[in-house]
Amino acid sequence: MTDTNLFFISDTFVEEDHMTDSKRFAYKNPKPRCGGNLKTRWNYTEPAYRMAPHVWNVGGQDDVSAYLLDSGEGLILIDTGYEDTLYLLIDHIWRIGYDPADIKKILLTHYHGDHSQGARLIQEMAGGKENCEIWLSEADEINHQRTKDETVPMEVLPYEVTNFYDPQEPIMLGRFVIRTRLTPGHTWGATSFFFDDTDEETGKTYHCAMHGGLGTAMMKPGTQRMEHELMTPEGAFRFIRDCLELAEMDVDINLPSHLNQANLDENLPEDLNDYTWFVNDYSWHDMLVNRAEEVMSYYPEIYPDLVRTIPTLK
Repeated sequence: MTDTNLFFISDTFVEEDHMTDSKRFAYKNPKPRCGGNLKTRWNYTEPAYRMAPHVWNVGGQDDVSAYLLDSGEGLILIDTGYEDTLYLLIDHIWRIGYDPADIKKILLTHYHGDHSQGARLIQEMAGGKENCEIWLSEADEINHQRTKDETVPMEVLPYEVTNFYDPQEPIMLGRFVIRTRLTPGHTWGATSFFFDDTDEETGKTYHCAMHGGLGTAMMKPGTQRMEHELMTPEGAFRFIRDCLELAEMDVDINLPSHLNQANLDENLPEDLNDYTWFVNDYSWHDMLVNRAEEVMSYYPEIYPDLVRTIPTLK
């Protein structure tokens, strides 16, 4: 089957055959998944798999990613997933040969519980805040404190943010130099990460990127989600601009924060250690353009001539 790009023109579409058969990763509308079915979370498990030379997705379920980075001088964990699936994350870290107690930094993309629920427990397992830092943006620390006593959609164990992101100061540990950028929209403090990872066996270096939050419901005018996030149309317009700008970056490996953002769970390699399966020049670009166009569709008075160029898989 040949992949095609769908260019929508009024009520019809035309197909452009410039995509290749290897274009397997694309944004897909979320299916029933772990986050909506935590009482039967064992039905939504995923294995650990390697996504870059020293990066593994150890989240353990089909919803939220949690990336383990081996810096050579300690481990970094980007997002923690749900408290109810923490047993899977810990199991996966052990299975790929690492000790969760060696996690030195927990980097949270944003404050929502599906990304932060495990932060306190992992920090305690790693020796407390003296040995394991928890990072968040200053904007989302405000949101964290504002919502810390809420129990809907989920309760989050108390955790203390030890470090704030600074776009002028990269996060450094061992082989990794991680640069951050504030990318509001999903939340006001959603933060994206950019770093290189080198395969010592081949000598190849890969540009890796993870966007801090691509859910768009909270940017849709008149919704409770928008009200709860204190989001504004100006925040939505910034999200659009940021996505379109970042889409032009040279990224070799896209690390989506939710698996559906690149349809990962339906496209895992047979060899779960083969990170080269995820190397491509389109996934990052297409994911961000797709999300920008989705938010643009919420504001037809601002974007009356919107033509969707990157379709969403159904």
